Amino acid sequence: MSVPTLSSYEQRARHDRLALLHGWREQIMTWLMMVTAIVLCFAPWIWGEGPDAAKDAHRNELAVGIVVLLVVLARFSRHAGPWSDWTVLAAGGWLVASPWILGLQKAETFDNAQQIINVAAGTVLIVLAVVSLTLGAALRKEERAGDTARGHRTTPTPSR
Repeated sequence: MSVPTLSSYEQRARHDRLALLHGWREQIMTWLMMVTAIVLCFAPWIWGEGPDAAKDAHRNELAVGIVVLLVVLARFSRHAGPWSDWTVLAAGGWLVASPWILGLQKAETFDNAQQIINVAAGTVLIVLAVVSLTLGAALRKEERAGDTARGHRTTPTPSR
């Protein structure tokens, strides 16, 4: 039984769709992650509190911001697989949960605004990671469908 081949128009449309998914995942999501990480690193100065206010909360934000910035650099320098999205998802989850886990809301210098910043930035990171994971899965599915339609093997051949 022969495998049906795609017309050049269908191949071009599939290629354009793959390029769009790849662009969204690799460029736009990465830039948004970078902006969120920079906001986390400079949050005390952005909101006029300075680095002395809520030191524990600022250290937490700074650590998460640096982790996300390192992931962003990895995504910009080379193709980063799903590990980068899972790392950002974990960092966002930690940022959302950390005020309660670390008990930062009970500290003398911790105020409600700092907790809101943590939860908001963590939520943004979680949403970006989930969207990037979803786009990555759709991209892999489209690539597999294209390989199947062109008659290529979708499973790797064992190396000898």
